Amino acid sequence: MCFKIRKLYLSDEPRGDGMDDAENFNTDVIAIVEEGEIDQRTVKYVASFFTYANIFELQSQHMKTGEYLNGKYFFSKNMLLIDNCSMENVLRVVHELLEEGTFKEVFRRI
Repeated sequence: MCFKIRKLYLSDEPRGDGMDDAENFNTDVIAIVEEGEIDQRTVKYVASFFTYANIFELQSQHMKTGEYLNGKYFFSKNMLLIDNCSMENVLRVVHELLEEGTFKEVFRRI
């Protein structure tokens, strides 16, 4: 199946001010893609991108709040780990997923 990204949205974008920087961040990524080689149709997909640093930050918070058995585990549907959540970096990763044929393993149709 042929996919072409039409538009990519982040539910929130890092601003670079302390805790809200691209290296310690999480965001939902909505990809609007054109599917099909002959009859193209526009379809939306979503995945949750977390930075490695953000996972450690969340674990620390959960240890204090008691969530997720005091930080012993973490779960998010359609989760992908990434080094930073800048739009440029997210776009590069999504293109890589499409090229490698793993896009639908990470993203779910909405």
